[in-house]
Amino acid sequence: MATKKTADLSGLVATKGSAAPIADMPSRSPMPTPAADDAVNNVPLNFRVSAELRRRFRMFAAANDLKLNELLRLAFDEYEQRHSH
Repeated sequence: MATKKTADLSGLVATKGSAAPIADMPSRSPMPTPAADDAVNNVPLNFRVSAELRRRFRMFAAANDLKLNELLRLAFDEYEQRHSH
């Protein structure tokens, strides 16, 4: 019985440090970093809410393309504006 010839797979394995980008490959743009002011001023705010409120809050934020902290800030600003004496 004839033995099977093994395939040469040496070209499929990368050697560390020998990778080179394709000539026309665009470079990656750096990830946007949050504004320094935002990063400095953000502190945790922890409290418990019902599961239903949490679900509604997250659904509303997602539907309106808002981060959770943005929605909380907007809601509080609105509440504060309406209830200030």
